[in-house]
Amino acid sequence: MAVITKIVNLISSQALNKRKFDAVLDEANSVYNGLLTHNDIRWLSRGNVLQRFVDCLEEIRLFLQNEGEIEQYPQWLDVMWLSKFMFFTDICQRVNELNVKLQGTNKTIIVMIDLIRAFDAKLHVFRNDIITKNYKYFPNLKKNISDLDIHGKPVDETVSEEFISVIDSSINGFSARFSQFKEL
Repeated sequence: MAVITKIVNLISSQALNKRKFDAVLDEANSVYNGLLTHNDIRWLSRGNVLQRFVDCLEEIRLFLQNEGEIEQYPQWLDVMWLSKFMFFTDICQRVNELNVKLQGTNKTIIVMIDLIRAFDAKLHVFRNDIITKNYKYFPNLKKNISDLDIHGKPVDETVSEEFISVIDSSINGFSARFSQFKEL
């Protein structure tokens, strides 16, 4: 997240850079007119910020090359880092979806508990999705992996194991966090 925040700040914090990036987006006929910003206070928006970043990835890469800043971000060339970034984006999107469903008026505790139980079950489905390498619930990761396969750069098995470990950790953390609901 630190690298993404640094790049977003580079583009968005200076008016000249923002105008240049907007011009790159216009040239590419992008549906977006800029990047979303992120801060730790609004951490629930992380998934949206990351998804916008992924959607504008090629434009960002082009902007950084034009500005001579690409060398400062060696992560762009690291296949494993990009795969982890795509996984992180997909997971954050799933958490955002849960967050949106839990918000709003007229939500009873029963509905909220059902949503939490459903997400807990989804975490197990996500884990199986990574194990079977279907990536149905990880569209950004799936696209990245298929792009890598086209270029003959397969993803290392240890990365999949890391993804499974992250999901396992999420399952344990989620269960611990909402253990009182199970008792009720």
